[in-house]
Amino acid sequence: MSARPATTRSTILSLTVSGLTPVLLLVAVFVTFRGHNAPGGGFAGGLIVGIVLVLRYLTDGTDAVRRLPVDPIVVIGCGLLLALATGAVPLLFGASFLESAIWKLDLPLVGPVKVVSSALFDLGVFVLVTGVVAAILVALAEADDEARRGEVGAADAEGDDR
Repeated sequence: MSARPATTRSTILSLTVSGLTPVLLLVAVFVTFRGHNAPGGGFAGGLIVGIVLVLRYLTDGTDAVRRLPVDPIVVIGCGLLLALATGAVPLLFGASFLESAIWKLDLPLVGPVKVVSSALFDLGVFVLVTGVVAAILVALAEADDEARRGEVGAADAEGDDR
């Protein structure tokens, strides 16, 4: 049995993913913060970023996962910490868990902006979901690398018998 030949990358897929990545990331941010009045914005936004990571993995292979700037487990921890802290802070003020607060700010160039504390919770969920997808891709990349090393080792051992 010979080693698996190097996979060829699709130029069309690569160009499409490169063009879609910034658009999908903007959509993810929009969905995350637009959803603060309706639950689920952070989860949906995190899944959109997860789709971007999966597309990058399909396009660039395991190299896409190796280039991640931060450990996905750290990302998961930060997202979980932010979501839990956002939910627990109202308890310090005698309110119930996850109770929302609303602040109205008047920004100079933008005008009046309503800031809702549940947007921080959605941001935490966004980071958490993104980290989970990245951790899954890291595990897949490591399994793929091990499988390739096993195939190369088997091919070398088979060649020694001849």
